[in-house]
Amino acid sequence: MAKHLIMALTNPVEGRDAEYNDWYDNVAYPTYKSMPGLVPLGRFKAVDMPHMFPFEMDNEFQYLSLYYFEADDPVAFMDKIKATFAHRPEYVFSSDIDQTKFFEPMFVALGDVNFEPIDRYESLKR
Repeated sequence: MAKHLIMALTNPVEGRDAEYNDWYDNVAYPTYKSMPGLVPLGRFKAVDMPHMFPFEMDNEFQYLSLYYFEADDPVAFMDKIKATFAHRPEYVFSSDIDQTKFFEPMFVALGDVNFEPIDRYESLKR
């Protein structure tokens, strides 16, 4: 089975950071975590720092959430996930997310995938 990552790149609506984070922690994360085959890997907040390369584009997103799943047919897997929402009345896509800037690309692994923390480097495949 192929290994996939979904990157959810989002921003809260201006001035709605607390509501956005509350929705993610108390609605989105528990829902995503309970979906068969979908593994939430973590959530991250962007760090404001100078570009490493002069040709680097500006980051337009404040938050990143990563999700992992394995499937031979990613479209069928996502259709199954979408259908699950119909049975989750507690899940409503938050109006605190800026829907004018929402990006959720999916990537398929080209080789081995290792999510071990770096402090366990001895056991990593090299």
